[in-house]
Amino acid sequence: MNNTQPRLAPLGPAQRTEEQRDLLTPVRGDDAPNLFATLVRHPALYRKWLPFCLHLLTDSAFPPRERELLIIRTASRSGSAYELHHHVGLGSEVGLTEHELAALTGETEGDWSTRDRLLLAAVDQLHAGQTVHETTWRALSALLTTEQLVELPVLVGHYVLLAGTLNSLGVPLDRVQAAEPNTVRYPDSVK
Repeated sequence: MNNTQPRLAPLGPAQRTEEQRDLLTPVRGDDAPNLFATLVRHPALYRKWLPFCLHLLTDSAFPPRERELLIIRTASRSGSAYELHHHVGLGSEVGLTEHELAALTGETEGDWSTRDRLLLAAVDQLHAGQTVHETTWRALSALLTTEQLVELPVLVGHYVLLAGTLNSLGVPLDRVQAAEPNTVRYPDSVK
């Protein structure tokens, strides 16, 4: 989807109701990224979705590097330029190297640890067939906690959902970020 012309434009600060302004407070208020400023058009849905979204970002069962590895691979596989734009910077900040970031998006081959390779296989399998293959599941079961096993398909599924939403609504890249990558920041607890 070409994000130059949004199908449903993000609400600017002057267009927001008091309720929408309150809902955007946890994600930088008047400076909320376009994702939030668009989804807040449906306040009832947004109110339920935001805590779930922020939980996956701030209280993930995965360490930040692995969380970003999973999100970036999902965003890449799902064709979400918006999420890639946001999360490549976060991935770099939490320890993913330039080579690893390029490998996550298919620009080069990766040299992954066994654990990373299994996590990426799970993302690819979920993306291709909405399930983690039995051999991958067994191998991950030996490495991950129960919480991580539950969260893995939920995290991937959430970012597939976001990719479809962002692409369908035509949510544009954030202006600040389009000019200067990685300048849009989520709460510090995301890192």
